[in-house]
Amino acid sequence: MFEIFYSSQNRGYWWHLKAANGEILCHSEMYTAKQSAQVGIDAVKRLAPTSPVFDRT
Repeated sequence: MFEIFYSSQNRGYWWHLKAANGEILCHSEMYTAKQSAQVGIDAVKRLAPTSPVFDRT
């Protein structure tokens, strides 16, 4: 689940990707426009299914 937030102090938007248990899996950079935050979410949704995993252990 994605959640979009707004900070009046920083005047920006950001998002979290949360697991079913509520744990935050990742968060975005700060965006100046809500639409830009949505574009970031859309990019993650589009690219994640085909992204390779690099095991660096």
